[in-house]
Amino acid sequence: MAILDRIRAHGGEVIRDKWTITLRKGRLTPEALAWVKDHRADLIREVWPEYDDFEERAAIREFCGGMSRADAEAAAYAEVMNV
Repeated sequence: MAILDRIRAHGGEVIRDKWTITLRKGRLTPEALAWVKDHRADLIREVWPEYDDFEERAAIREFCGGMSRADAEAAAYAEVMNV
């Protein structure tokens, strides 16, 4: 079962707003929340398959282009999502 399905089965919800992921825990136990935290990257990739491309582009803009992290993320998001 996918991570997202497991979260939903326990009344939880994952919300993506641009590049920010928020978890509403619903009835997830502390142990389940710890597991989700340990598998955060997998969850993000499941919710947003473009995540790795976004991260790579943001890092290049920040470290090679001298942009602030916030500006680099905004530019990378626009590029990855073609907006």
